[in-house]
Amino acid sequence: MKRLLSVWLRNWPIQRLRSEWQRQVPNGPCPDASSRSPNERAATALRNPVILWKNDPRRGRVVVGCCDDAARLGVRLGIAIAQATELVHQALSRPNKERSTPLSTDRSPIAIEHDPIADRVALEKIADQLQVTVSPMVAIETIEKRPWAGRLLSEPDTLLCDLSGVTHLFDDEPGVLRSVHQMLSTFGVVGKLAIADNLAAAWAHAHHNPEPDFVSSHGVNDLRSLSIDGLRIETETQYTLHRLGIQTIGSVLNLPRPGLARRLGKTLVDRIAEITGEIDVPLQVHHAEQQIAATHELEYPTDDLEIIEDRVTRLVEQIVARLATNQRGALRLVCRLDLIGRSQLTTTIGLFSPTLEKNHLARLVYSSIEASRPKSSVTKLTLMVLQSDRLRSRQNSLFAQTDPSLAESGHSDRNLAQLVDSLTGRLGRDAVLGVRLGNNPLPEKAYRIYALTDHRTRKALSRLPTTQRPQRQGRSFKLPSAMDSRRRPVRLLRQPMPLGTPTHSSADRAGRSPFPVFRFDGDLHRVSHWWGPERIESGWWEGPTIRRDYYRIETDTGHLWWVFREITSGQWFLHGRFS
Repeated sequence: MKRLLSVWLRNWPIQRLRSEWQRQVPNGPCPDASSRSPNERAATALRNPVILWKNDPRRGRVVVGCCDDAARLGVRLGIAIAQATELVHQALSRPNKERSTPLSTDRSPIAIEHDPIADRVALEKIADQLQVTVSPMVAIETIEKRPWAGRLLSEPDTLLCDLSGVTHLFDDEPGVLRSVHQMLSTFGVVGKLAIADNLAAAWAHAHHNPEPDFVSSHGVNDLRSLSIDGLRIETETQYTLHRLGIQTIGSVLNLPRPGLARRLGKTLVDRIAEITGEIDVPLQVHHAEQQIAATHELEYPTDDLEIIEDRVTRLVEQIVARLATNQRGALRLVCRLDLIGRSQLTTTIGLFSPTLEKNHLARLVYSSIEASRPKSSVTKLTLMVLQSDRLRSRQNSLFAQTDPSLAESGHSDRNLAQLVDSLTGRLGRDAVLGVRLGNNPLPEKAYRIYALTDHRTRKALSRLPTTQRPQRQGRSFKLPSAMDSRRRPVRLLRQPMPLGTPTHSSADRAGRSPFPVFRFDGDLHRVSHWWGPERIESGWWEGPTIRRDYYRIETDTGHLWWVFREITSGQWFLHGRFS
């Protein structure tokens, strides 16, 4: 009979951070919290309450996760990060029954932005190890766009494993549980495990059964006492069931399904069929990327850079040969140096585009080693491919001989990629940036900056929305089209500048001009020609509504400006200059 294992890594973002900090402090917490070394900062962080936040478009920075200590001190999901830190400060500063004096200031809360990419990468590493240790049929739970009832973060934190045909290798199912716990301990994390007949039942027991580990008997009776949140239903459905006094899965199973489908939708009925085993939910098996690595152990420890460069070239040749068999190129590399005294030095090299250029890769790896300046002799070198991608094939031209410039376009792309890689290696990843259009209509927020060699954050962004049809004012001038070079100013100010207190001349009062006389840099400026308006408004999901009417104006002094009037306040601002 089919048996499924569910591994729930409770509060996974916090567990991942704690495990990383723990690896930085191999000898235990350091007593001196005032020191600035990374190890001692990590040791201090292990003792402090941790709060995770993310930017909400409407509410700013809100709490999306916290450790158990922070939760006991009053921190709740969804509140502002400023309120959360203030709650922790107040709770730690006042004495209670257990302690007569307040806690020291080194236990102040640590607020960190949530990093879902790092969470996913670490979870995939555990899934890879679970495939090696227990069963090749391992999946990461799939999460819908809208979080289920009882969940705020729409990020996976559970692994699912098919145990068919493998339990006899571990002295039956209790042996499987022991092996998984031992494997998780090597990562420094703790999981809650459950085994059941199907995926939905195993997930429900792992998340909502009060027992530490659970092995289900063959039936649905064990599910009846669990909360209805174990059905993975939407929050609105949960609220409706709670108002009807239905709190457990057993109460839901006693209700007629045709009535549930009519009143609460087909999704609830499907969830019931999944958890009772009437519908088989297939596993979406996780396929790990092939790990490509090469290692060279030196006969004698050395700090000679020429010898190290030669060994790096050999390792790169091995890596490139293995990548070439799959027609893939390297995107991220890790070079690890084992030094005398059991210390290690690790450097990460990111690339702009996938490549198999041996000399280019060797130069980048060697430059990273040279910049890190090993403090002792090297005993072993390891080169590993963290990320790869398919090589980009391009046909330059059908008539390359008649137009040599087209034939050289491929070389230009490679030269650009190598230039970006070299600059990143010398200056750092955060110093070589790219710009992409975003989907925010406000001009000052219409672009996103990203690291050119960080492929985890290079996401395609939609273009700006189209503007409204222009209205003619004054002379019959037309608003510049999308192909016009003067559609947007050449110089856009970082923040709009107010145009002083506008005044109206006698001509303005007579109604011949809708524009006041602007005062800027101590001078008066009158508008002689204008184009517009172009209405630009922010979306309701971006926070407080911003409504602006933009004009392209020409002043009597010859200045060509891009100005706007704030609809709510009527204040005028200068946002760009065309000349």
